Amino acid sequence: MRLSLILLFLHLWGHVEVSFSENVCSRLPNVPHSYVSENTKKVEYREGDVIHFTCETGYISGPTLRYICTNTGWESLRQGKCNLKPCELPEDVPNGYYEIIRGEELVFGTAIKYFCNLGYVTGLPQGNEAIRTGDTLHFRCADQYKLEGSEVIECLEIGYWNASFPSCSGRFTLTEKNSVRITSHIQGNRLKKGQKLTFTCLRRNHFMQGNKTVECLANGQWSDPFPTCGDPVGCGKPQPLSDGDTKISTKRQYSHGERVEYICQNYYKMEGTPYKTCENGKWTGQMRCLEPCTVKREDMSKHNIQFRYVSDDKLYSEHNDVIEFICSRGRRVGSLEMRQTCIEGVMHLPTCQ
Repeated sequence: MRLSLILLFLHLWGHVEVSFSENVCSRLPNVPHSYVSENTKKVEYREGDVIHFTCETGYISGPTLRYICTNTGWESLRQGKCNLKPCELPEDVPNGYYEIIRGEELVFGTAIKYFCNLGYVTGLPQGNEAIRTGDTLHFRCADQYKLEGSEVIECLEIGYWNASFPSCSGRFTLTEKNSVRITSHIQGNRLKKGQKLTFTCLRRNHFMQGNKTVECLANGQWSDPFPTCGDPVGCGKPQPLSDGDTKISTKRQYSHGERVEYICQNYYKMEGTPYKTCENGKWTGQMRCLEPCTVKREDMSKHNIQFRYVSDDKLYSEHNDVIEFICSRGRRVGSLEMRQTCIEGVMHLPTCQ
């Protein structure tokens, strides 16, 4: 009888312990602007259970927010919080701009309003009246601008316009510079938005300063200043070469046509021409120094190989050099070829079994 009472007591005591462990995670963590994902939601949680939080609409957390139930309560497996979701930049509107009227940053819930530049209107009816099927909008541009697109558009039954909204592009008179000649064909000596001009020098012995091609922009400006032509200009110090240097000390200023010779560090192999030339203010000529490969005795020991023709403890080989290996005594050739090529500092060592 006493033994039965002891067993009953232990049984009840054990259930009290289990009940405490189950209830310690009854209160879910407080994660603002989120809710527990359905696939991890339970009526009761036990030690070891993991829950995921999903952010509310308009919020984002990056990595999934996860918590685990422990004997002391919920612990975060991945720190984080639900922040307002950022929005893409609003579309640019020709001859208009936007301002934020509610909020401070471009995130979910922020409101913006578009405004037209001085002298422009939105083209919508007065008083914000609803536009009905069959209604039309008429557009026109100021005198110095040309309409690009349909002059009249109509609201269709399907809720769309029968054509895209037009835009106004400027037309600007072109004035040639004395030292350059325009090679582009331009009708009427006037340009509109998007058209480009290409220039060349009038004299063969002159050099161009500036961009050879410029574009007419929607705001009436050019993408770059017109180039000029004249005597060539010199260059400043040439650019440094990674893993290399100039053969002699450099000067602060170089004349047009002067060149500088480069060399690579020991065992580095040069790719390209060794010279850079000053051409009308710019250095021309491309080269780079390719890294050598280093093979050490300890590396070969790990692969059970040795050099076939040399007995050094370390060997440097230039880019594209071929090194041949043999197996150490008692070993046999593996799957990789015993002749390997150095490729920009990388050489794959064969392994003997």
